[in-house]
Amino acid sequence: MDSLCICYNLVDHANLPGIPPLPEAYIVPVKPNGLGYVEKQATPPILDSFGIPYLETAHEKLLEICSSLKVAVLEQKFRPAKKRKNFGLADILKEPKIKDVVINHIHDKLSVFYALVIENNYPIIHNAQRKDPFEVHRLSIGKAVLDPILEFTKTEDGIDYAFTLKEEEKVIIPQNHSIQILLNEPSWISIDKTVFHINNLNANKLKPFFSKEKITIAKKHIKTYLDKVIIPVIKNVDVIANGFDILTHKNIASYRLDIIQDFITENYVAKVAFDYGEATFDYHSNKKTSSDVHLGENQEIQITQIKRDADAEKEIISLLTSKGLTINSNLLLETEGSEDPLSIFNWVQQHHKELEKEGFQIVLPNFEDKTVTLDSHQLELQHKKKMTGSMLKE
Repeated sequence: MDSLCICYNLVDHANLPGIPPLPEAYIVPVKPNGLGYVEKQATPPILDSFGIPYLETAHEKLLEICSSLKVAVLEQKFRPAKKRKNFGLADILKEPKIKDVVINHIHDKLSVFYALVIENNYPIIHNAQRKDPFEVHRLSIGKAVLDPILEFTKTEDGIDYAFTLKEEEKVIIPQNHSIQILLNEPSWISIDKTVFHINNLNANKLKPFFSKEKITIAKKHIKTYLDKVIIPVIKNVDVIANGFDILTHKNIASYRLDIIQDFITENYVAKVAFDYGEATFDYHSNKKTSSDVHLGENQEIQITQIKRDADAEKEIISLLTSKGLTINSNLLLETEGSEDPLSIFNWVQQHHKELEKEGFQIVLPNFEDKTVTLDSHQLELQHKKKMTGSMLKE
């Protein structure tokens, strides 16, 4: 007997401009040759009747998202009070102010949706029809996050520029692949039926390169193009410049230790941020460079690039690990072997004088609008969990 699974079908809505594919959940049999034909739509009552577990799994949240993103639900939520019921989502989206609110709402929901589907490796489908086996429309899940690369080439008539994507060591030229934008920001795309997340780039910026490898900008249009297209994205992507001089900086000016809450574990952990002068990088971020571009006096493009110094950052991190902190899988630092979610505060209290001598700026969080200080006292915080070595001030 075939087993059953919950699949998520991404459905395009061509009549709703600006709306990304919206997910629907279905019950589908798993056959030896892949996913079969749809059995039923996956809703809590139907899943219960099939005996398919979903409570206290990521499916529970995903089903809630699918339900909230049904067109009828969106219409009911965003339809102006004085409009009739036949005033549909397409009509609602014609109102610019309401459209922005609707799209932001959808993006917030979908950003959680994709993160959960990818993390749990659940089956995801694009535009499946009931008449077809779902396996035909199934998308694979890319293991790597893609890094965008912006390349400038100086020519006699102006500049050529192009976007490529890097999957670890593999360079992907968009024109050579079948690409669908699933969500523009945060960016999720399908490349040859494989789903990828793109770092630090609105996916819509790739659209011009679906049909051409590069764009040529004449000299007289360079300033306008820089201001409107390139400058808004260049700080967040890697840059390759051919025929231009790049002024590179890679000196750490200062560094900061932020105590933050990990909202998944509810423990407090340490985040390290490195200030390179014109840009700040979190240690746990995979962003490696920050670039800027402007026109000089002779209308020549000048590029400044800040590159992270991995060796220098590791030396600074070692100042923390040598005092007992460990680096977790998210590249945040935590105390080892303690079940107390507030134990990082005790660690900071014990080491803060030495840390400050070593150059760390320490930033502590607020608790209910009260600041945490490092005076030696004991108090009780939320949930009656004790924190030694810190004191709250109004």
